[in-house]
Amino acid sequence: MSSSENHPDVTDPARTAPAGGAGPDGGRAAAPADSSEADLQAAPRPVLTEKQAKRATSSSVAMLLSTLFLMAVVAAFLLLAPPPPAPERQDRIDVAETAEQIRAAEGVPAVAPDVPEGWTSNYARWTTRDGVSSWDVGWVVSDDVFAGLEQAAEANPTWTAMRVKQSPAGDSVDVGGVSWTPHDPEGKDLFWVGEVDGTTVVLTVTGDESVMRELAESVTAAAR
Repeated sequence: MSSSENHPDVTDPARTAPAGGAGPDGGRAAAPADSSEADLQAAPRPVLTEKQAKRATSSSVAMLLSTLFLMAVVAAFLLLAPPPPAPERQDRIDVAETAEQIRAAEGVPAVAPDVPEGWTSNYARWTTRDGVSSWDVGWVVSDDVFAGLEQAAEANPTWTAMRVKQSPAGDSVDVGGVSWTPHDPEGKDLFWVGEVDGTTVVLTVTGDESVMRELAESVTAAAR
């Protein structure tokens, strides 16, 4: 018996399989292409016609012009609109009421002058400085003018000199029967010193002598 009859023919898979994934015809098998990439490559790019391009440009220009027109209208309104009225100044302190309290508590004839319209009081108090107690009132006349008075029943030369910044006395001024002595130190402050109801009154004004005279007239009238 021959050897071919005793041993069946066995084929080696390694020998029969195509090397490198070769196809039946001996060539390499092609990998499948990515479908999404192929779709993107195949999709046509949009192309605007001439009319569509003009229409898009016209819309952009119209929007820009509308925005500029609206801004111009708003700017014109802001320029032509009248400014809001300035808030009226309100007295923070009732000088007359506070003066009445001082008269009752301290026994001092605290003067409460009826100052011109537009002046606003920003303080009215009983205070002690340089060893002397006094009635102290202040008003805002304008943005850069201030007026005030200090009234003491037991004033002394030192207290008075400190109130007028130790400035020399000028010629007396008579206002409503009260003799006032001006003191004009270097700077904007003006001082007048007078005797009212047996007390010493020092008037202070920042830089406006006409306001000083108005204050003196108001104090003299209130003391009558």
